[in-house]
Amino acid sequence: MSLLVLPAAVGVLVDESALKEAQAGWSASVHFLGGALIALVMAFHMHKLDFRRVAIGAFLLAALGDVASAFTADNFAFFMVIRFTTGLGTGAAYTIAVAAFARERHVDRGYGIFITLQFIISGLGLFFLPVASTLLGVTGMYLGFAALDLVGVALCRYLPGRAPVSTAIQPNKSELGVLLARATLFATLGFAIFEAANTAQFTYVERYGHALNFSDHQLGLALMIGSLAGIPGAFSIVVFGSRFGRKGPLAFGVGVAVAGLGILISADQYAWYMLGSILMGFSWAFCLPYIQGLLASLDSKGSAVAAGAAFSTVGGAAGPGLAALVVGDGNYHGVFAFAIGLLIISLLSFILVGGHTQSRIRERKNVRSEQAG
Repeated sequence: MSLLVLPAAVGVLVDESALKEAQAGWSASVHFLGGALIALVMAFHMHKLDFRRVAIGAFLLAALGDVASAFTADNFAFFMVIRFTTGLGTGAAYTIAVAAFARERHVDRGYGIFITLQFIISGLGLFFLPVASTLLGVTGMYLGFAALDLVGVALCRYLPGRAPVSTAIQPNKSELGVLLARATLFATLGFAIFEAANTAQFTYVERYGHALNFSDHQLGLALMIGSLAGIPGAFSIVVFGSRFGRKGPLAFGVGVAVAGLGILISADQYAWYMLGSILMGFSWAFCLPYIQGLLASLDSKGSAVAAGAAFSTVGGAAGPGLAALVVGDGNYHGVFAFAIGLLIISLLSFILVGGHTQSRIRERKNVRSEQAG
């Protein structure tokens, strides 16, 4: 929830506590830093973890952190430590959740439903929090997060436990072997660059609308509809599954994003700005399940998915900073062109992963055919 309702949560901190805007932003950053670090550490141990027990501990840590956050926002230094600690809990819980999908048969559809629900919950939260901010305040907001953490604890019974011992023909690879494999390196790099491209353009798309002299109402409507476009984008994979593979859909999704950014660059009317926003929202949500499914295909026990979660968080955090270096004094077209370049690089990385993955699949089939013969 801290990510899904991030803009509204930052607004509550600024309006209802003694924190300034920069301090509220830093508190979010250290929270995500904790999540990225714990995901990276877990990536080296996923084959041995009991998912159910780790998730219960992670949710309990997150709940304690959110309760402490509810009463410490006025002490900035202590609040930062608490938010980092909370990030460790939420990051571990998220890593377990995305890794658990890797053990399922219809992994792509699982990620599609997961991301669809994220967009729905994000929309509801972004509407509810600003409306109820005065009533809830910082204390009510974080206690609400803590209550949801405890709901997560209750749902942990549906998670798998420790991974079964592999009975595959080829020897089971260690986590380090999985993470250092060429396919995993390309996949995690592509995921990081993909997230950097999206957060880079997202950081300044609203300011670009102001530069085009659109009203606050028009901008809010365009961004909201763009976000809602992510729901059918993510749900598409539930309908189609992996029948078209992953390289083709990812090429399509990145192509949609490039088209959206091209439309934004040339936009001089509100209808074109709206269309660009819709294409970007659709593309972002459409690609994510395929990327996570690609990572899951590299290691069914979740090491690659965990590494992807870590690197995508780092990439997402780097995007706004990279965009800030480009934007200068209102160079929004430069930011969008920069994002196009990053998207193309990410697609090339995914194509290399896809080819390598298909080669591994063919090799395994050949080995099984020979042994059957």
